[in-house]
Amino acid sequence: MKPKVMVMSEKANTLVIALIITVTIITLISCSNSQIETIHISGPPEATPLIQTLSDEYHILTEGLIQASIRSSNSDAAFIDLCSGKTHIATSARPISNTEITQCSDSSIKVVELPLASVSTVLVTHSMNKQSPKCLSNEDLRNLWNGTSDLGLTLYRPESNSDFSKFLNSQLINNETSNSQSSLVTSASLVTDLTNDIHGIGFLDYVTYSLVEERLNPVGLQSSTDTCSVPNRSKVSEENYDALNRTLFLYFRHDLLKKDYLYRFAEMTMGESSINIISNLGYTTLDSTVYAENHILLSERTTGSHYIQKNQNTGGIK
Repeated sequence: MKPKVMVMSEKANTLVIALIITVTIITLISCSNSQIETIHISGPPEATPLIQTLSDEYHILTEGLIQASIRSSNSDAAFIDLCSGKTHIATSARPISNTEITQCSDSSIKVVELPLASVSTVLVTHSMNKQSPKCLSNEDLRNLWNGTSDLGLTLYRPESNSDFSKFLNSQLINNETSNSQSSLVTSASLVTDLTNDIHGIGFLDYVTYSLVEERLNPVGLQSSTDTCSVPNRSKVSEENYDALNRTLFLYFRHDLLKKDYLYRFAEMTMGESSINIISNLGYTTLDSTVYAENHILLSERTTGSHYIQKNQNTGGIK
């Protein structure tokens, strides 16, 4: 008689993997001497809600033995911190550059790159503005960003050294001389300015917008198919709204991944619960093949960047 072969479903496999990770974490706790470890992380504010929530989840799983110290900066500063040995992880809204890889190498530091999620951009006006535009084309967006728009609204722009500002510059800037710089205001507190000025307009990442959406109007953006796309949670989670989309990355120090608590944290970021967290916060999950590749990159501790030659602003992952 031939032995019976049992084939587990994909869902069952996922549950088994999650159980193994949980049991491993608990085992690490029971075998430890209760010493609290701290994971040091820095990166741009658009990634902070996600990395903070994942860190809090890991803190709970490890019964408080692993905590995170998170510094909000920009991607440039995050890589400086990582390459100088100040942090264990850099979060970034763009791929690492060749220059930054060289700077890390000069300090005998190699990095393991794990794409984590993507975040969309929303153009918003005040909820009380009844004259708010309903839909803008790419040309309208360029005119708005460059101060040549005739909308009669004040554009609040993110600070010039932020990842968000650099990204929008790369996508929308033109070589024309602005004719109405008075309609452009650089803001250190975009949400406050946009929710207080009835004649204001500005760009927010979707996660930030979702926290104050009852006070702001989303402006539809013309897609490549000439339809006007207005964001909502369902469209974002199902990848049906990806206007001015950016990929968020995690970069781990290769030498520190030998520490079980850091390796398990990296592993947790690819688990089913983490993918649910990504969607619930208003980020967009990446294709399942990306997470499958992340598992391989992590298990083999592969260093370098797969995306370094692709679009430095979006990460080139679709």
